[in-house]
Amino acid sequence: MSRLNLTVHADGIAVVTLTHPPVNALDAALLEELAGLFEGLAAEPAVRAAVLTGEGRSFSAGLDLKLVPELDWLGRRRLVDALNECFGALYGWPKPLVAAVNGHAIAGGMILALCADWRIVSDAPMHASLAEVRVGVTYPVAPLEIARRELAPAAARRMILLAEVLEGREAHTLHVFDEHVPAETLVAHAQVRARRYAELPPNAFATTKRELRAEALALIEQARAGREPRLMTWLGEEMRRAAAAVLRRAA
Repeated sequence: MSRLNLTVHADGIAVVTLTHPPVNALDAALLEELAGLFEGLAAEPAVRAAVLTGEGRSFSAGLDLKLVPELDWLGRRRLVDALNECFGALYGWPKPLVAAVNGHAIAGGMILALCADWRIVSDAPMHASLAEVRVGVTYPVAPLEIARRELAPAAARRMILLAEVLEGREAHTLHVFDEHVPAETLVAHAQVRARRYAELPPNAFATTKRELRAEALALIEQARAGREPRLMTWLGEEMRRAAAAVLRRAA
């Protein structure tokens, strides 16, 4: 069963909603589905721009830590490949993409938001965090390249290296998000933004976006082609211990 909801409006704006309760956690299957959906939307002439949002109180809390300690070698490889594939597909998507961040955006969920060309956060209580270091994860190529290019130096240091947790308004002040709006108007406001950017000449937009992000996209494509330097050590013993500790504290 799909954990994504797609609505394409008459004005050509697609709204993609993560629907994986309770926190829209990510796994390989969902990442693969999301990548495939956006690749299909890229080829659909009627779609002019898209909004990505989440259902419930979380945009996405990142990887499902309950699954992590159980992954074997093939499971780890599939998950790393899916991370690079999904984030690469969204970061290189040739049409305008707006993130409507309705709640918590943690780790991979934060990277999903950073893939967008314009990022809007609601005023609902939320945490924005790149928690990888805190749970013993070394970044695969795609999330690190996207985070380092999309975050200002102060935000990158605090979020990537120190794994700080930011409230929505503070993250907006640090330019992690472009706008901070009332929760009840979030998706509607994101659709207005998407319609505005959909008016840009599409070929010029796609070409400029591809060239602006060319270096990062080339590195991500290499990783997708089997040259992911973290594959052999990713989800090693340090992360397994850290993930288990997080789950114990949450129990």
